[in-house]
Formats: sequence, C-alpha cells, structure tokens
Amino acid sequence: MSDTYIPHWTPEIFGSFWWNGLIFSILFISIILFMGRYMDKKTRLYLTYSMGIYQLVSAFSPWLIPNVFNGKFVLASDLPLEMCGLSGILAGIVIFYRNQTLFEFLYFWGICGFIHSIISPEFTGGDPSNFQVFDYYVGHSMIFLVPVWLMVFMGSSLTKGALWRIALYTQPVLLFVGTINWLVGGNYMYLAEAPIANNPLILTREWPWYILLFEFLMIIHFILLYLPAKKSSVSST
Repeated sequence: MSDTYIPHWTPEIFGSFWWNGLIFSILFISIILFMGRYMDKKTRLYLTYSMGIYQLVSAFSPWLIPNVFNGKFVLASDLPLEMCGLSGILAGIVIFYRNQTLFEFLYFWGICGFIHSIISPEFTGGDPSNFQVFDYYVGHSMIFLVPVWLMVFMGSSLTKGALWRIALYTQPVLLFVGTINWLVGGNYMYLAEAPIANNPLILTREWPWYILLFEFLMIIHFILLYLPAKKSSVSST
C-alpha cells in the first residue's frame, strides 16, 4: 500500500463533466484525423512533427518543471511513471525515432490507456484546475491519436506476435515501477493500491488480486487491439 497520501478526484460516470470530456476527446481525434486525410504530404509531415514536439514538451513542462522550481515536487506522485504518462513520452519519441518495439508499446499501452482514462477518469491531486482538465483530455487523446496517425498516414504497422511480445516486455516495466513505488511510497500504475475510479472491470480491489486481474484484462485488451491491426496492416518482419 502507498505510504504517501495523494488526493484523487473522479467525476461522476455519465455526469456532465464525464460527457464533456468524452465528447471533446472524440471531436479532437476526429478533427485531426479528418484534417490529415486532406493534407498534402509535406503539411502532414509538419503536423506529425508538431505532435511529437507537443508530446515531449507537455510530458514535463506543464507540471514537473514548475513543481521542481517551486519546491512542490513529490516523488510519490510527480514522476511520469503511469502507463499513460509513459505512453505520452513514447508518442513523442516514436515520431522522431521510428523504433518498431517502441511503436508497438505505444500502440497497445496508449490505446488501452486512452480508453480507460476517458471512460473512468481519475485526477491526481484532487479537484483539477481548468488547465489540468484540458491537459488531461488532450494528453490522453494524443496517446490514442499518435499511433493511429502513424498507422494510417505514415506507414507504421504491427509485426507478427506483437501482442504477446509487448505483454511479455511489460512485465519488467511493472517490476521496475513497483520497486519505485516501494522506494518512494507511490502508487504508479496502481501497483500499490487499486484505482478509485468507478470502472466496472475492477471486480476486486484487494491487493495483489486486482493486479492479477489487470494482467488478465491486459491480454484481453491487447488481443482486441491486435485483431483489427492484424487484418489491416500486420507485417511479418
């Protein structure tokens, strides 16, 4: 269990805040993809690089740098070690450095993270400011948008067996993050305590059983994401 109290806030599922966030995310993603469809190759490339720069800057500057300088940085909550936070960093890196394994991490982690962060939002630090709400929904939309954009417009694809490979590679990441939690009293990736969000898939909140449940659900999610990608673009290389 996390030793450091970190306030969290979750909006009411199907409440007005929840619907506003969902609709904003869908519109944001749809508009960018629609624009990309009608751009020439050069403009599309500029937008791709702009998304990469945005991801790398937004991964740190809006919260981490100010907290470091004003003395409010907390190791237990301010490191970018959540799956969505890591996916956001990957989204920036993969645009400039087309590593296949990193792209596959982004595809599975990012889309899974987006889905659950939108249907069951949870804000660290208590009641969020308007900027935090905007940053939350734009940031989570981007970790869905970037891998889809790269597949649709930039020729990226999954390789055969990607889902099992990324599921396997995720395990040492979980071990590393769990160790960090133990050292700093954090709850990154919810490895110390179950999330408080009202997610119907969380059938138990008892540690460590909910983690085993999450592992099982991860495989199911990865399979569901792999099937449409396999049908359209999976390569054998």
